[in-house]
Amino acid sequence: MILRKHVLIAVLLVVLAVVAIAGARWKHTESNPSTPVVLKIGVSQTPLSAPLIVAQQRGLFAKYGLKVDVVPCYGGVECARFLFEQNVDFATASESVVMFESFKRDDFVMLASFVESGFDLKLLTLAENDIYQISGLNGKKVGVVKASASEFFLDSMLMSSDVPGTKVEKVYAPFTRLDDILISGEVDAVSVWEPLGYQLQNNPRVDVVDLSIPGIYQLSFNLLTTRENVTRYQDESIRILLALEEAEEWIQAHPLEVQKRVANSLNIPLGQLSWSWNDYIYRLSLGNGLLSNLQVQARWALEKGLVTGPMPDYRKIVDRHILIQAQRRKGLDVK
Repeated sequence: MILRKHVLIAVLLVVLAVVAIAGARWKHTESNPSTPVVLKIGVSQTPLSAPLIVAQQRGLFAKYGLKVDVVPCYGGVECARFLFEQNVDFATASESVVMFESFKRDDFVMLASFVESGFDLKLLTLAENDIYQISGLNGKKVGVVKASASEFFLDSMLMSSDVPGTKVEKVYAPFTRLDDILISGEVDAVSVWEPLGYQLQNNPRVDVVDLSIPGIYQLSFNLLTTRENVTRYQDESIRILLALEEAEEWIQAHPLEVQKRVANSLNIPLGQLSWSWNDYIYRLSLGNGLLSNLQVQARWALEKGLVTGPMPDYRKIVDRHILIQAQRRKGLDVK
């Protein structure tokens, strides 16, 4: 009996020792977390990307336990291409890019829309072309970025002005060349987003005429990733949205400081950014308005023969799951 009692005591001591060691290791792991995976985000070099620029500069990604590399890209088309070629894990793009890509593939999702603007797109021509209204574009060449907000905006302008789009010849070009082909006379007008609109309108070498109708198109800029990455980086995706939401709160509280930071990051004059700053509404959302916008653009693209196939189910692309979890977690201590 005594021997059995001693054996039980010895076993108990061993169990307690194991538990203590395990607890110490767990505490050590918690206080010394493993190095986070490096996440790459393709960020379009436009003021629309201000929340990502602010989050990176103010260390908000690091605050939420993330290590993020910002990969510059020029326009949502290029950023999306980086994502699908697996050069980045997340990317920024307009809903027009999402719409066009949705007819090619279904392996990606929108995690959140982080900014909206009704004035970011411009339809510009030169005074020397003697075009002062949309009807003057009949039979003319217009430079656009293929399968982007640039192309949708042009057609929206034409439809709203009762100008047959078939009489306008689209000239597809990279975003970075649109100003050159307008100034050189290769095209009669261009459909551009900022900051190219500002740069053209403030170029002392040319006299620019703005044909745009404000409010024709409500642009949104969105954070995209692949379905595989949603599963692989679910918690990281939530933390990215938390960092972006805090960045947007800081943007609202410090607009002048943010403009300086963004202008410096994009290497553009502060006056250029201030010129269009009030056109941007920075907020995280994934509302029904975005779904409707995608559906309207999809029907337009089908009617124009720009895409083929069945209408995509955008409820499967607009993934509210991550945003809802981020909203629920907001306010909790960051671990």
